[in-house]
Amino acid sequence: MAMTKCPDCGTEVSDRAEKCPKCACPISGQSSAEKVQMIEQTSKQLKKQMMLAVLIMVAGTIIAISSSGSNSSGGAALGILLTVGGIIWVIVVKAKIWWNHK
Repeated sequence: MAMTKCPDCGTEVSDRAEKCPKCACPISGQSSAEKVQMIEQTSKQLKKQMMLAVLIMVAGTIIAISSSGSNSSGGAALGILLTVGGIIWVIVVKAKIWWNHK
């Protein structure tokens, strides 16, 4: 086990230590960076699904509002269907995110 000097205070610290015992300056920041990367890798697909669900919900709301003034009920029904589908999809994705959260 080798000893190194803390870059902040100059105290002799083991090279296996994560931080300086005197000033708490990080000596090797590898472990915290790996943990953050793991969380990001597991939730990337769920973030994409959430974004798509929100976009469908917003598009459905815009279609429903824009076609509500016209005599055509098909556009309003499609807009409402997209909005409700988007809301359900958001709820499902939120439940998946909660379930997979570690």
